Amino acid sequence: MEEQFRMNEITKNTGINKSTVLYYLSLGLLPDPIRTSKNMAYYPAIYLDIIPVIRYLQEKMHLPLGIIKQLIDNIGFQRFTTENAIHYYETFLSPLKQKEDHVFYNSKEFINISNLESHEIRQLENSELLFPSGSELYCNEDLLVANAFKKLKDYGITVSDIKKLADKTETLAYEIHELYHKYAKGLDSEEEQELTKAMRKELETIFGYLINKYMQLIYKEENE
Repeated sequence: MEEQFRMNEITKNTGINKSTVLYYLSLGLLPDPIRTSKNMAYYPAIYLDIIPVIRYLQEKMHLPLGIIKQLIDNIGFQRFTTENAIHYYETFLSPLKQKEDHVFYNSKEFINISNLESHEIRQLENSELLFPSGSELYCNEDLLVANAFKKLKDYGITVSDIKKLADKTETLAYEIHELYHKYAKGLDSEEEQELTKAMRKELETIFGYLINKYMQLIYKEENE
């Protein structure tokens, strides 16, 4: 059984106060404690590993908690190390236009700022076109997608239309993953991370270029 600690032991060993631990916990940055009574809880030993990583990402890399939450959601508590967090951030999140003025948007805030109706947001989620962090918590990346859908919706483009294209994108993502495994054989951990980063960045550039060029060619053909 995993070792467990009282709150005072967690704060003593990590150097943060009780209110900060509870705040991290409320955001889903830490796994749930084991409660033995209404006023008594024991906290997993993994807190002692996770909290220093969170502090490093906040203090050294100046990442907002919303971004750190995305890292934890994707990496998992057990694999959430400084090395893994930095790798995932640099590979998948740093290229995105992130804002630091919000940690999360709750459901009501997200509806107001995205100018979408709640049923439209649910439709995007059910169609796997929007992936909120946790239970009805949204980050800036989610907002960018919602805003993009709103602009397309104003032209009559539907969720179903976008879903058809997204399904092809999902297939492409799996094919890229298979390609990664083909060339990652025999690489050490650092080389694997560099390959992942290079493939994400360079293929994004190539696909963006090709989509633009193909659309230009189609437009030219239609107007000849």
